[in-house]
Amino acid sequence: VADGKTQFYSCLVPTTWNIPTMGPATEGFHHEFGPHVIRAYDPCLSCATHMIVIDDEDRSILKNEMVRI
Repeated sequence: VADGKTQFYSCLVPTTWNIPTMGPATEGFHHEFGPHVIRAYDPCLSCATHMIVIDDEDRSILKNEMVRI
């Protein structure tokens, strides 16, 4: 603190720890369950995240704004 103002801070927020585990948690599930699994790990991400599912031929088969679900 200098002159009554914070000069530096470091936050350890839950999202930092949750994101790396979400991908493996959704593997093997039908893509429709993805938004629910992600919300279970971190409900804040649903307002900031969209999901796009790509099939084996690189075609988009689902574009979903997670906030709608």
